[in-house]
Amino acid sequence: MKVNFLTSNPNLNSGSFRIWVHDLCSAFNEIGIESKIATKINQIDNDSDVIILCKSSYTLSSNVSKSFKGAKIGAINIDCRYYDENIDFVIVGSIEEYASISNYKNVFIFPLIERKFESKNLINHTDKKTFDVCFHGHYPHLFKFEPFVKRALERFDREIKPVNLRVITGNKNFNWQTGRPAVNIETYNYDDDFVEIVQSCDIGVVPNVCDMRILVKDLEKQISTDFGLYETDYFLRMKNKTNPGRAYVFYQLGVPVVHDLSPSSFELMCKTGYNICGHDSNSYYREFIRLSNPDLRNKVALKNKSVFEKYYDFKSHAKNLIQSIRKEVL
Repeated sequence: MKVNFLTSNPNLNSGSFRIWVHDLCSAFNEIGIESKIATKINQIDNDSDVIILCKSSYTLSSNVSKSFKGAKIGAINIDCRYYDENIDFVIVGSIEEYASISNYKNVFIFPLIERKFESKNLINHTDKKTFDVCFHGHYPHLFKFEPFVKRALERFDREIKPVNLRVITGNKNFNWQTGRPAVNIETYNYDDDFVEIVQSCDIGVVPNVCDMRILVKDLEKQISTDFGLYETDYFLRMKNKTNPGRAYVFYQLGVPVVHDLSPSSFELMCKTGYNICGHDSNSYYREFIRLSNPDLRNKVALKNKSVFEKYYDFKSHAKNLIQSIRKEVL
């Protein structure tokens, strides 16, 4: 079996390219599947069995299908509204994205696992004078600190001990206003010593969902007992491509995570047995209090690492993906 990837943007700073193309291509070769990355259609091997089109190239599916009639065409990171009959299967990163790609029969989940953090040693959590919290990711996610993560951090800072919030993002000069807590904030680029910064922290936060009550006034008052709509309901909005990739990194590096209510969070929590999850201010504050205990942080870190290595081995998932393609597509 021969697999070719096609991308016009081979940028290792892009997570989707780094994981789903560069690292997946390497893993395929490691498990005996001949694979390579092409940046132009004329670089694709004529005898390819499978051609996987990346985010920058999936709109070329018709041209690729015409040029390589015997090959099956896959696509990565596509818009859920996009449909092309020439695409035989789609690779997604989470159950949220899987459900949204409803125009295609063959949709396979490949977790967004960072190989560069494999086999990293865990840190030993100790009691400190400050509570150090880490966020890493695309800076627009910081809006989702509003209002609950923001309030919980500020309350902890007032009532328990000073909080240091360490933010690692692609643009540390972003103008963060909505959701910005009144605590000490340090900002870093991904180019800085990422592992050292993350492992200097006590916990990680990965807010993915937005509570719509902050955008739609009196939303909770739109109730109907006949329809099962109550004032105490959740009011959530999230990207269709929401995924646990940012939480994976904390698991790999031994930093406990306070999850939010995005669906893929529960996959991780259920496997570890630690239901560390927040949504409103009180629930986030409760989890911060729990994780202020360094002994618990060490127990959680060890369990998370064990679960991650058992269930999220990159090469094992690469083998599963190949088996799914062979069974469902070829």
